[in-house]
Amino acid sequence: MRKILVTGASGFLGHFVVKELLKNPEFDIVAIGGRPEDKENPLPESPKLQFYTLDKLFNEEFANVDTVINCAFARSNDAQQLAGAIAFTEQAIDRFVTLGVKSVINISSQGVYERLPKGELSNEESPILPIDLYSMVKYSVESMFHVSAIPYTTNVRLASLMMPQRFLHYFVNKAKAGEHFTVTAPNQYAALLDVKDAASGLVAIANLEPEKRAVTYNLGIGCQYSLLEYAETVKTIGTKLGYNVSFDVADNGTEVCAGMDCTKLMDDTGWKPAILKEEMVEELFKSI
Repeated sequence: MRKILVTGASGFLGHFVVKELLKNPEFDIVAIGGRPEDKENPLPESPKLQFYTLDKLFNEEFANVDTVINCAFARSNDAQQLAGAIAFTEQAIDRFVTLGVKSVINISSQGVYERLPKGELSNEESPILPIDLYSMVKYSVESMFHVSAIPYTTNVRLASLMMPQRFLHYFVNKAKAGEHFTVTAPNQYAALLDVKDAASGLVAIANLEPEKRAVTYNLGIGCQYSLLEYAETVKTIGTKLGYNVSFDVADNGTEVCAGMDCTKLMDDTGWKPAILKEEMVEELFKSI
């Protein structure tokens, strides 16, 4: 039996990571998430799962932790919030060392990479040029884990997750309402990752023996699509489902390209994403 501790377990990604871990009978799970005033466990009930609020990380004894999956971090470009996230990470690393944690899988961001031309994907050796303050701080946190006394650390550079704030939700909501929408950046390329695929990828890494994990992995879909391609998929699938979908294009000249080569992760773990553009759009039509 292996004990996995998940920080940020009540957050968007952490919640799905815990649910994915529960599928493996060989894992005991310690879930750390939520504020002290949150009394109810927001996670599934299971004899294999212990839930603690965030303050308990620093005053409970968690013996024999094999791996920490570190999902706890502020998703913000606000300097004050990010400074707080760095301070929390410093404390957490010290705590992991004190607890004798053997390995950490830390969530980083694809935003650490220099943006490449259309059609090119960043691999783990690509140039580093963080795109914003959040990404710069994420890259700094990678270094904090690398120089720590934790025996094995792996940083996972995560693609943009499919969330309600993303453009694809907007496209599908407009389509379901029968409202015309406009694609203002048809040449912007993105590579949205479903959160369930993100969780299964992280658990695939956790399934490896710590010494067999790479120092860095890219976790994404391994390709990229333009916003126009996403809109066309919304129209195709929406029409198939009986919706009257229409959009136009008003090019604002934006040509931002994002996408990662995930070959190393796939080769080491056998993992691959199950929910690509078509599946993602169809699932959105049925769920929102």
